[in-house]
Amino acid sequence: MLDSPVTLYEQLAGRLQAAIEHGSLRAGDRLPSVRDLARREQVSLATAVSSYRHLENLGLVEARPKSGYYVQPRAPRMAEPEMWPMSVRARMVNVNTSVMSILAAMRQPGIVPLGAACPGPALYPTAKLRRLLAAQGRGNLEAIGRYGMGMGHPALRAQLVRRYAHVDVLLDPEEIVVTIGAMEALNLALQAVARPGDTVAIESPTYFGILQIIENLGLKALEIPTSPRDGLSLDALDLATQKPGAVRALVVMPTVQNPLGAIMPDEHRERLVAMMRERGIAIIEDDIYGELAHGGPRPRPLKSWDREGNVLLCGSFTKVLAPGFRIGYLAAGKWQEKVEHLKFVHTVSTPEVLQSAIAAFMESGGYDHHLRHLREAFHGQLRKTTEAVEQHFPAGTRLTRPAGGFLLWVEPPARLSGLELFRRALVENIYIVPGSIFSGSDRFDHCLRINCGYPWSAAIEQALTTLGRICHDMLAEAEAAG
Repeated sequence: MLDSPVTLYEQLAGRLQAAIEHGSLRAGDRLPSVRDLARREQVSLATAVSSYRHLENLGLVEARPKSGYYVQPRAPRMAEPEMWPMSVRARMVNVNTSVMSILAAMRQPGIVPLGAACPGPALYPTAKLRRLLAAQGRGNLEAIGRYGMGMGHPALRAQLVRRYAHVDVLLDPEEIVVTIGAMEALNLALQAVARPGDTVAIESPTYFGILQIIENLGLKALEIPTSPRDGLSLDALDLATQKPGAVRALVVMPTVQNPLGAIMPDEHRERLVAMMRERGIAIIEDDIYGELAHGGPRPRPLKSWDREGNVLLCGSFTKVLAPGFRIGYLAAGKWQEKVEHLKFVHTVSTPEVLQSAIAAFMESGGYDHHLRHLREAFHGQLRKTTEAVEQHFPAGTRLTRPAGGFLLWVEPPARLSGLELFRRALVENIYIVPGSIFSGSDRFDHCLRINCGYPWSAAIEQALTTLGRICHDMLAEAEAAG
């Protein structure tokens, strides 16, 4: 024990400060409770409290009610990406070949998975889902031996209705069409509201799967600038949609946008829904990451402001609960009948046994507990990845500060080719996704998206170190070439 009670808490705080500055304690780490700290350091509770308050005054830790003390995130070393200027015209999309060749590399043996948005399997309650799936199969053998001709399992539809009611989205179970993942939901939604040759407004950058669907359906894409903080630029959208009939639909991800991780403010959401309603433009809302906001209550979907059925709400359990089940859903508003017809023509139905297992999991009361742990894991993995990028990537690199999810958008200096970085990383058994496939233009060719969905490991840390080295090498080569 230390000698003087006057300096005791300062010396204890100094040791904790050193641990924070040297990286032994990282941003977001939970510190020992006051009682545990006092016991470990053999000091009084008052001294332990004074030490934490001293660190709090220095801005190094924060107190969270009923939770304890946590290391404060330090000021970011790298700036966020800036919003890009608007495209001058709608254009046909041609990304399918590039996307499929890049995704094929994910199957390379021994790869470090920093590319596709696929979280680590260990983060999901697979054992419990397996037991529930077996129980559902035993209890309803007919579901295996017959076609499921309905638009969704009643129990799952009921759970979705309850879930969305908490965020002011009032649905009837019969409004929900259960799909094979969110990709089928988006496909059905776009086919319901648009025809070949129509123009669809999209975020820029946007999820490459949306670009693939647009290409396959023969639609044109009008890319709207998107902020890493607030999402889609409503001012740019306003300008782009003033001519009646010029834009048929808008595809938007207002909550944890892929790839930027932005969350649109409520006032923007309300304005967006009103603007599109007045102009007769359908909104296709991709809510696949809606449950994965890191802090505060779950954001209200756009659908909660929709009173005319103009918002087609798409979602899925593939990111939050059971990636392998491929269970998604769509509430199509005034396009309900059209979507039901398209669903039957596409895939007839979605496997009922898988739906019933998810419904049983949600009914068991474990869903919210699982989501809390999943959000915490993703938040910690994003933080560690961000720190590694800031440490190892070249000066001038920009990166997002995602408000949710598990994806990090990185923008190295413009002289660097994201596609060449992808190729060189693959030689090192590191898989990333280049920014070129997140737009129909070449504006993001120097960017990349990093998947932070796997638990932090020495292999991931080494892979990020190697990526930084490759970036430095490429920039040196570019400078040498003049």
